[in-house]
This record gives sequence, C-alpha cells and structure tokens, in this order.
Amino acid sequence: LPVFESKDHMLWYPVQYEGQECSKNIFYTGAAPNQQIEPSVDWLLEKKGKEFFLVGSDYVFPRTANTIIKAQLAAKGGKMVGEDYLPLGNTEVTPIISKIKAALPNGGVIYNTLNGDSNVAFFKQLQGAGLKPDKYPVMSVSVAEEEVKAIGVEFLKGHYAAWNYFQSVDTPANKKFVEAFKKEYGADRVTNDPMEAAYIMVYLWKQAVEKAKTADDLEKVREAAYGQTFDAPEGTVTMNNSHHLSKFVRIGEIAEDGQFKVVFETPKAVDPLPWNQFVTETKGFGCNWADKAKGGKYKV
Repeated sequence: LPVFESKDHMLWYPVQYEGQECSKNIFYTGAAPNQQIEPSVDWLLEKKGKEFFLVGSDYVFPRTANTIIKAQLAAKGGKMVGEDYLPLGNTEVTPIISKIKAALPNGGVIYNTLNGDSNVAFFKQLQGAGLKPDKYPVMSVSVAEEEVKAIGVEFLKGHYAAWNYFQSVDTPANKKFVEAFKKEYGADRVTNDPMEAAYIMVYLWKQAVEKAKTADDLEKVREAAYGQTFDAPEGTVTMNNSHHLSKFVRIGEIAEDGQFKVVFETPKAVDPLPWNQFVTETKGFGCNWADKAKGGKYKV
C-alpha cells in the first residue's frame, strides 16, 4: 500500500481482507469484514452456539479478523474461550487441537482463519481427534472449492465457509461463468470466490477506462469507477466511493461432492464498511473518496 500511494499508482485487489484501511490508490473487489466475517459470526451465534475458539495463521489478516470477532462477540453475547495461532504454513496443529478439546469439552464453534498447508493438517487432525462438525462446526474464511479438493472432502464435509461467491450459486451469469471456465481449463477444475472477484475487477476497470476515455489519467479512472455496476456470477455488484464493492454474502456447508450447499445468503448486496464498527478505534468512521473533504477516513 505505501508503494502505490507514494508513486500514486493504482491496484485492483481481488481477495477478501481485514479492512481497517481505505486507500484512494486501491480498489478492493473482495469482501470487507462486514461482508464475510461479521455476518458469519452472527449466523453462528444464532445457529451453532455462543462459545468460540479462534484459530489462525500468524499474520495481519487473522490477527485483525480475530480482533473484530472478539469485539463482536462481546457486543452480542458470545464468548471467546480460546485463541491460538500458527506460523504461516506450519503443520504442527496437535497442540491447538488439544487446546480446543480442553476449552470446549462439550463442543462449540471453531472459527478458522488458517491459510495454506496448515488447513490440510488442521482438518485431518481435527477429524482424527474425534471433533466432528455436529458438535465442533468449523467456519472458515480461506477455504474454498480449490482447498476442498486439496484437503479432501472426507475431512471437510459438514463444516462451513463464508464467502460472497460459490461455484454452486444459482444465477444465469454464474452458469455462463462456470461453463466458460470449465471449457477453457478442464471439466475437473473448479471456480472460487477470489477467482470471481478477479474476474469482476477486470470488467469494472474496463468500464471505468471506457467511461474516462483514458487508461493513463488515474484520477479520471478513479472517478469513473464510482457507481460502476457489473452483472457478476454472484449477482449485481456496485463499486462504492470507498473503493469497495457492494457484494452478496453467503455461507455454505461443504457437501459430499466437494461443492458448497448455500445455507445463508443476503437478499441483496451488502454495502462495504472498510472501517470496522465493532472495534472502538474505528467505530463511527467512514470512507468517501468522491468527496475530497472526507477522503479515506472521516467521522460519519
């Protein structure tokens, strides 16, 4: 981020992230926390229980995500019973499994922000320890269709993930998207949320450039991007003047075929909140790059 800001260049970023920033040099087409993390916590509190164990990889996204989750649980009557981290890619998950069993002897929610190879070891050892999804449901925010294939559906069936898009989403645009993808890359390949967000950003950038009639004047491209809509596979999305998208929110249960059965979805796209409204330091702040007097952070 500092590089793009210091050079006044533009980045389009297609992956969900931890929020708590709003740069005029970045357009975010993945989820902000209120479009993935927060609604999944609400759903878990309503459907699965009040006690949460937080497990994540040791870097900024899981740490910040868990700060948000802890504040949300405190505000909504939930309880964090444990929190632990692994170095990125580390597979020594046995100590964490033991801590989960000790903290949740009668079952409870496991909120998972692990990434990479850690997820493979985690889900295999979770099952090996007898922690099944009926009593120990895991909600993941970095496990999508590709990861299900890599880890093995036999270890993931019955657990959950929160995203804006699943391959199983039933829209005309998604049917065309999946068919075109499989035709190009193979019938055994799967689509996923970051892939869809990257697809969206190319078209939104194209539309902004066409409206601005230039790709070189970044200020004109920025201004032209505000309000752009696209009939995405997940549903119609809109670029907000905070440089974030209004997006649909979905929770999926991992099924036998490795796809996600959608168990929750918002009826319309959810507007982004880059500055988290549960965390005291950022509560009440907004972002509006269309209004230079407000900019990246202003008191609403």
